[in-house]
Amino acid sequence: MSSPIFKMKTGDDLKIVRANMPFSNPSKNEYGTYFIGYARYFSTTNRMLENMFAGTPEGHTDKLLKFSTPVTGTLFFVPSPAFLDDIE
Repeated sequence: MSSPIFKMKTGDDLKIVRANMPFSNPSKNEYGTYFIGYARYFSTTNRMLENMFAGTPEGHTDKLLKFSTPVTGTLFFVPSPAFLDDIE
């Protein structure tokens, strides 16, 4: 796992735990990685993905995209105990 503080080239810190997990489905000739990010705010994960795909500054995208193609995505929300306590 990477550091929980991700330093962007702009100098901003994003508090996120991130990892890539390999997967394969040989019968479909599919191989790749899952990007997994855990953050307190969705905006943190969203900004990280925008930087990977659109690039910040413009044109500086993730090098992994030079030889891979993103095909899907999923977002999960895990409520805090305090959030669950507030539900009546």
